[in-house]
Amino acid sequence: WFFQLGSVSPLLVQANHTSALGHIENVNFTMSPTSMSMGCHVEGSSVSAFWYSLFDNGTNYCNLHNVITGSGLSKVSGFEEFTNEWFCLGIGASSC
Repeated sequence: WFFQLGSVSPLLVQANHTSALGHIENVNFTMSPTSMSMGCHVEGSSVSAFWYSLFDNGTNYCNLHNVITGSGLSKVSGFEEFTNEWFCLGIGASSC
């Protein structure tokens, strides 16, 4: 499977992820500065094109997780991940 980079701006990165089965998910990262720590707040989303992807064992979560861990950002001082089953259906079944 692979990612294809879409449009990029200082506040938004858009990409598509194609799974091994050929399913495509839209992946977006939105950045905003934080005033307290001179850091950055990033919100990520991954959205599948098909309704039955609700039962995909956390593919959308893994899309985001793999980008963050693969880039090394998860090891940066101050990194925090905030998600749960309400925000990210399937996270409990994910195996990234």
